[in-house]
Order: sequence, then structure tokens, then C-alpha cells
Amino acid sequence: MSNYTPAMIAKLQAAAPLDLAKAKALASDFGNVSHRSVISKAKHLGLDYVVAPKAAKKIRSSKADTVAAIAKAIDLSADDLDGLALAKGSALDTLLAHLA
Repeated sequence: MSNYTPAMIAKLQAAAPLDLAKAKALASDFGNVSHRSVISKAKHLGLDYVVAPKAAKKIRSSKADTVAAIAKAIDLSADDLDGLALAKGSALDTLLAHLA
């Protein structure tokens, strides 16, 4: 037995192509199904589902790069600050931001 009535299926087909926002709206209209269920049913019916693009990964510098930048900012060699690499990355970033 399906959780979807013919009227619900007709609404799904009318809303095609689906995206996450449409799937959530339909799920709240239907009341007894989740948005994931709506997406699954749409795919099962052969309807198009447009996946939202993933956010780009944030490029982070390594601690060693941050220590080297701090050393350069205060005109020292990175070897003079070798213990600094053991600090938290967020603390190193804050220190570098305040030196610049």
C-alpha cells in the first residue's frame, strides 16, 4: 500500500521538476510524508529532481603555513617559532590577523 493518493501523485507531477524547496513544500502540504519520501516518490515516478550544488570547500592553510606567515610578519625565521605550531589553529589565525 502506498502513502500517496492519486491526487498527491498528480500534485507531484504538476510540480516537476522538483528541487529541495518544492519537495519540502509538498511534504508539508501532504502532511503524512517527509520531504525525503517526496523526493524518493518523484524519482520512482521518473520525475526530474534537481540537486542543489554543494558549497565549495573552504581552503585552509596549515598550521605550518600560518606560523611561517607570523614569522615573516615579525621578521623572524620559522625555526625560531617552532613551538608555536602546537597552538590551536584558531589562535594562530587570530595572532596573524592582529599582526598584519
